[in-house]
Amino acid sequence: MERRLTEEQVTKAILFWLEINGWEIISFDFPQSGTGVTVHPNEELRTTKNKGSFIPDIVAIKDKTVVFFENKDRFVLDDFIKIQALKENNDYSTSIKKLLIGFEYSKIFYGVALAQNDNIKQKTQENLDKIDFAFFITQDRNISIFFDSEKIFENSQ
Repeated sequence: MERRLTEEQVTKAILFWLEINGWEIISFDFPQSGTGVTVHPNEELRTTKNKGSFIPDIVAIKDKTVVFFENKDRFVLDDFIKIQALKENNDYSTSIKKLLIGFEYSKIFYGVALAQNDNIKQKTQENLDKIDFAFFITQDRNISIFFDSEKIFENSQ
């Protein structure tokens, strides 16, 4: 039986790829590492201190473009729904602005990096309307850009 990549391995592969392609890493998080930055809902939307908060797996910037990655070893529909909500409303705008203080940016995009297999690819294909980009990572750490609606990474391959 083939061993699947872990979420940490997916994140490390994307971090390496981003860095060699000229992206500056703003923050990153591995599962249970505590290294990431928590993004909170705007003050008026909060009911408790951390309810609704999330920790992006990777935030990076290049040429005034910021990308937020959610990375997984499997398909998780809730991540796609969370990304769609980030794209469609400003519920986290204050926290995101605070995270990006000191960086000059004009655009923010949200997407996923996933371990590659046919089932994950099919489910991702069915949910492309919720994200701006999707990367797949093979067992041998090869990275492919499966979807890039805004051509964010077109000069990075």
